[in-house]
Order: sequence, then C-alpha cells, then structure tokens
Amino acid sequence: MKRFIFLLLFCICLLPASAEFITGEVEYNAENNSGVQADVPIKTKLYNRYIDSDFNENSAYLYKGITELKDRKLAKFSDGSYGVLYYDDPMYTWYYNGNGRLINFFRKDSQDYPCSVIKYKPDGTIVNTGYRVSENESFIYSADGKMIAHWLGENCYDSKNNLIMKRKFYN
Repeated sequence: MKRFIFLLLFCICLLPASAEFITGEVEYNAENNSGVQADVPIKTKLYNRYIDSDFNENSAYLYKGITELKDRKLAKFSDGSYGVLYYDDPMYTWYYNGNGRLINFFRKDSQDYPCSVIKYKPDGTIVNTGYRVSENESFIYSADGKMIAHWLGENCYDSKNNLIMKRKFYN
C-alpha cells in the first residue's frame, strides 16, 4: 500500500510539471489538451488502422487464448474490445471494438519503463494521458490531472478502487 501511495504521489507531482511536444506549434500538457489534433505522422499511421486488417486472424487467436504471435501481441478486454501491439512499431498500441473497428490508440514516449502514454481517438484528438510503471501497472489521468484508472495486472480500478474492467493474459 505504501508503494501505491508513493507512486501515485510521484505521478501526480510529475504530471503537471511535464510537457510533451507534438509537432508544429502546439505544446501538450494537462491544461490545454482538449481538441488538440494528432500530428501528420500519426494521421499517416491511422490511414491503414481504422479497420483491423487482421480481424479474422486476431479473433481466432484470441478465441483460442493465443496472444503472442510472431509479429504482434494481443490483449482481450472484458468489454469485448481487444488491443494489438505490432512488434515492428512498438511505440503504438491499437484498440478495436469486437467488430474490428478502431476505438482509440496509444502512443508511448519510450519502450522502457516507466514511460508516458497519450491516448487518442480515431480522429487524432487526445483523450487522456497515462503513466506506465511496468508492463502490468499503469495509471490513467484526465485532462485536468485527476486519476481515472489504475491498471494492476489483469484488473482496472477507478479512483475509488472499484473494479471497472478486466483484461485477460494467457500463457
């Protein structure tokens, strides 16, 4: 519990003081992110991602409980959505609904932990920010810096420690 409180305080203290440059003349921070559009490289990446081109294959693997593939890693969520991380582009993770349509995507600032992430809508608008402590633990914050969720292993909790979602890891 002390570790959790320390990490939470650490993350909250860092978040308001940090800024990330997106391209052009827009500076992103927790105070001014609403309505910010994604930069041109992100929009180029989005071109082939609105529909999961591997939907049938990904669905079959997830049904069988297989998440580690030669070119990508999959994750299944309790709401029917799933995520895809392509090993040749590890800074981005793509999240699709149960029909293979893009819901949102994340961009990490580093492949190492800890790292910051930004969540985007399919139109490139920034939704929220996050801080990944490890592969199995992350914190998600709203635009005004309030904690929305805390992923710990397979479980996602809200700011009051209520379970709000699960993801499934397979061996």
